[in-house]
Amino acid sequence: MKIIKFLTIGLVLAFGFSACSLDSTNYDDSDSGSAFTNLRSVQSGTTGVYYWTGHYAFLGNYAVSLGDFCAGVSAGSSSSGHFYALSSFAFSDTQAELSNVWNAGYKIITNATRTINGANHLIESGAIVESEHPEAYAYIGQCYALKALAAYYLVNYYALPYSSANASTPGILLVDEEVPSADQQVSRATVQQTYDQIVKDITSAENAFDLAGTAGINAATGGENAFYMTPMGLAGLKARVYMALGQYEIAEEAAKEALDLKGATGDASDNVPSDADYLTMWTSLNESDEDLFTVKKSSEDNLSANALNTLYGSYYCTLQNAALNMLGNKDIRRDLTHAGDKGGTTTAKYDGIATSATTSNIPVMRKSEMSLIIAECEARAGHITQAQNYLFYTAKRDKSITAPTDLPSTTAELLEFISEERIREFMGEGHRFIDARRMGDIVTMDGFNPWDIQKFVFPIPAGEINSGFGTTQNEGWSGNMPTRN
Repeated sequence: MKIIKFLTIGLVLAFGFSACSLDSTNYDDSDSGSAFTNLRSVQSGTTGVYYWTGHYAFLGNYAVSLGDFCAGVSAGSSSSGHFYALSSFAFSDTQAELSNVWNAGYKIITNATRTINGANHLIESGAIVESEHPEAYAYIGQCYALKALAAYYLVNYYALPYSSANASTPGILLVDEEVPSADQQVSRATVQQTYDQIVKDITSAENAFDLAGTAGINAATGGENAFYMTPMGLAGLKARVYMALGQYEIAEEAAKEALDLKGATGDASDNVPSDADYLTMWTSLNESDEDLFTVKKSSEDNLSANALNTLYGSYYCTLQNAALNMLGNKDIRRDLTHAGDKGGTTTAKYDGIATSATTSNIPVMRKSEMSLIIAECEARAGHITQAQNYLFYTAKRDKSITAPTDLPSTTAELLEFISEERIREFMGEGHRFIDARRMGDIVTMDGFNPWDIQKFVFPIPAGEINSGFGTTQNEGWSGNMPTRN
């Protein structure tokens, strides 16, 4: 199984990027507990999972960028070449970024599974004292949550969107309680089985956090909830997953839980952050009023040439007119765009901080997303007033909208507005590809004919297919690319 070839280096990095001093003995695939000898080694394993989550190959850049550059929000630069093939749909199954996202996603999944098993072994064997159990469970909860998050991105990029018609189509390679051996033959699960595993991991994370309690979670995170995958971020992920499954009551409940854990309501009465704080939060490395789960960076720990900042800066990537035209003349989110260095308009969300242009936090889940999820759920239920109430939280950033009653008043019109509002709100944050497929949108992109994105799926990387361990390709994937106008 090709993905296991990356496991050893992933574990080495897991230990190498921790502040702890640990034994560097190689991890044995057949023994899930051999690399974990104490609580600090579990912490170190969890650090490694976060490392790959925020790596440029995953949520540090590529897994974010795919969502915008291949869905009509952003455009690559022919001058620098960065993401140009992807936004031009001139790529193949050997495209490096697609391989990197796939491989990094499985590094997260396999390292998380190993860390979970190692922590459970220490608890069950009595190798750590009972007073350390809450913190250990907090690491277990984070690993389950990050494992589910990685699988969510992989199934949304490398499989068709969830529906009754697509439920039996190929999903991704599943890792449940044990990581397959390096030479093991594998096969892709179905889309349904993939989501079943994601839901199982979310439930396991919830159970682990319950066992950890507030004290255990704070011990593991230092109380910085938004910079770790804590119950707040987990609730946000749960809301996303159940939106994909079309189970809107559960999705809404999870979104409200995430907001409650943030100390927010996310409705028309919620005025935090202020407009001024909203516009400046992108230039701060502190936790913002919007953050639910955010990849934290610093001047000493940034992605430099591989940062989103560089992609939209000196690599000259821009925002497409198809997306920019969604912003009204009185929308304050226009202030989060500016002229690109070689023409066009780019995003200001990744302009960096005063002392480092390549350093920005990367929001994965925000308060605004939960408000829009609730608004959509209420709209689908026919609860127009409640949908308007939650939609107004973000829509009021367009100053021509002064009250919830200014918003659409039918379910169909509300859903169309919400889809467009998600473009306005998350421009540059990588939501559009997954959003458009889930909502069944026909996507408008600069230079292309209107595109039925629901039929498209990225190819499984050629390296995975050619390894000979049984992974199959998404047959006919290139036939569903958009066409030039």
